[in-house]
Amino acid sequence: MAEIEEVSDTELVERARSLVPKLRERAAAVERDSRLPDETMAELRAADLFRTLQPRAFGGLEKKFGTMVEIALELGRGCASTAWVYQNLTMHQLLIGFFPRQAQEEFWGPDPERLISTAWAALHSTARPVDGGYLVSGHWEFASGILNDQGVSVMAPVEGREIAPGVAERRFFLLEQDRGDYEIKRVWDVIGLRGTGSDDVVCNEIFIPEHRSLSTVKSNTHGEKVVLQGEAVHDSTFYRVPLWSWFPMTIPPALIGAAQGGLEHMIGLLRDRTDLFGNRLAEREGVKRRLGEASAKIDAARLLLLRDLSEMAELADRWEVPSVERRGVWRRDAAYSAVLAFEAVGTLFYRGGAHGIGTDDALARAYRDIGAGATHVSADFDVAGEIYGEAVQGLPVRNPNF
Repeated sequence: MAEIEEVSDTELVERARSLVPKLRERAAAVERDSRLPDETMAELRAADLFRTLQPRAFGGLEKKFGTMVEIALELGRGCASTAWVYQNLTMHQLLIGFFPRQAQEEFWGPDPERLISTAWAALHSTARPVDGGYLVSGHWEFASGILNDQGVSVMAPVEGREIAPGVAERRFFLLEQDRGDYEIKRVWDVIGLRGTGSDDVVCNEIFIPEHRSLSTVKSNTHGEKVVLQGEAVHDSTFYRVPLWSWFPMTIPPALIGAAQGGLEHMIGLLRDRTDLFGNRLAEREGVKRRLGEASAKIDAARLLLLRDLSEMAELADRWEVPSVERRGVWRRDAAYSAVLAFEAVGTLFYRGGAHGIGTDDALARAYRDIGAGATHVSADFDVAGEIYGEAVQGLPVRNPNF
């Protein structure tokens, strides 16, 4: 497969930045329609943004993980739902690279621009081993971007297999739209991130060959030395990093970007806003303090993510195993950056007044979107704080997704 023309990380981020005005214009329609419009998907593809983490061997750019985060931060300034779908579909290009080579050839061979979502939260799911593969059945929730892609990765326990007493083996399965592997249930009716179209996925005894499955354990392997994750098809930096180290980093960027967009919107409104007595709101001490507080939290959230991803990459480049404590820090920061984004937009929303509570107000939309995104399990600071507390004290970390 021919490689696409090389483009710098800086240029990719700049391309994302140039899309922000259009995304702002479409944000209300995205929220109303509960999906990204075809025009937006076409623009993201034309800018090669979905190729950021895709393996070079299959038509991707295979850039730094931090570049994907910076792109999502920019897109979030225009539309949180667009940024959320982008960061999800793009990081899944990295996940596909964990699967056996045959699965990657089958999926990207016909079209290297194909994308997948993931649906791992199951109402019920099972995979029954049969000759050559599995019969997969289940009902999964929260498949962000499912209306804008060509496949989905689901997770299910394998019948009759255990990795430890009482602990079932779990595997990822790659389902494809054009094979008729699954049905989409339109159920996404929520207060925020409506435009992500995070609907449900259902399938019943669909045959999935062995090579289109992947052990969750092999995707998150820790030990005394660094190993290639998944099926070891690629060997660049983030194929050396276990899934649950980088996956939580894919949730906050859209939220932080949306908070920044809300801040910019508020600053714009303050240029002309006055109180009942004609006094400019921009000159109030409380308003200035809130702008300072919100901007500091947004910057802190962004810097936490980029610092941790840089550290993660540096260690992986040297084939150096991170300490359990550092991994605990990464999980802590991924969740806390979402907390900071929500606190920042809440500070601004409070000062929006009665003019800021309209359903089509950009700051009100950011408040809804960030609030919704902050409920994601990877943004749950109660969980992440517990992980960090155990890691920093040298206690056993009990969370299985660590």
